Amino acid sequence: MIDLGQKDAYIIEQHGGIPEFSSEDIESTITKKYNFSFKKLSDRFFKSDCTEESVNELAFVRRYGKIIGIFENLEDIRNISLPEGKFYIRVIDHGGCHGTEHERIIGDQVKAKGRVSFSDNDFVLLIFHVESWYVTLERVKKDKKNNERRAPMRPYFTPISMDPQFAAFLVNMGYFRKGSRLLDPFCGSGGILIEAGVKGYQVSGIDILPQMAMGASVNLKFYGIKDFNITKTDFLKIEKYEKYDGIITDFPYGRNSHISTSQEIFYTQCAKAMNEVLESGSRACIVTDNPENLEFFKNYFTVDKILKQRIHASLTRNFVRLIKN
Repeated sequence: MIDLGQKDAYIIEQHGGIPEFSSEDIESTITKKYNFSFKKLSDRFFKSDCTEESVNELAFVRRYGKIIGIFENLEDIRNISLPEGKFYIRVIDHGGCHGTEHERIIGDQVKAKGRVSFSDNDFVLLIFHVESWYVTLERVKKDKKNNERRAPMRPYFTPISMDPQFAAFLVNMGYFRKGSRLLDPFCGSGGILIEAGVKGYQVSGIDILPQMAMGASVNLKFYGIKDFNITKTDFLKIEKYEKYDGIITDFPYGRNSHISTSQEIFYTQCAKAMNEVLESGSRACIVTDNPENLEFFKNYFTVDKILKQRIHASLTRNFVRLIKN
């Protein structure tokens, strides 16, 4: 068995199919926000000597486990020391070459007979295989309510609202410190603010449409978020701006954008207003449908990261991290 030392260590499985997003989610949250290192084992699997608090911040966690042993060979797992109680074994294999038949083999090795229970267990032995065998005790991500925060589940519903996982990811991209004051200047029905509020940030939203401002307030209250402020106004016409620690927003685009000026004027004014809101070195995490729009920010911001999410043939969302000059 490989010596783990005294630190707690975890194997984190991120959702598949979005490797760039998964890696950035880990990098921004585990390393930049919480100052832990990590090792990428595959597109989906990561190992880190971190804390459960930091893992529970991640947007794309599928499952994770606390490591109790690392073995080079399958047969060596018999040397593992298990907690007392009933359990069952689950093998998650990177290459798909090991599965249920190996769960039985490992069960025989660790003398699981008489202790196996799928419905009334004390723990789950979650074993990840990526070259080595990582034996873990499965942990349940504290926030299991993403589906309950999807747009159709909210009191005020708009179909164009971003999926909660990607909204949470946008917040994570900013690796904002705890207690930060975050602004969404085009908040719509509040989907991004909900995810930031759930994470414990102080959130403020602005929207030019009264029904959206009202709907965002209703939605935030519905999910138990108390530290928020929603204002019905035009962000681009505010005479004196408050200061915030960061910006998180999905810019208006398409038929529902309600932009009354040209794209050039709109984004030029946005950049200027965002510059007023933020201190030097602060981060703005934004979504835009066209990366060419970023040219309008170059006098005030540096583009630090761009990730593309293809929605359909005519829409690609660009998730962008800007750093104020």
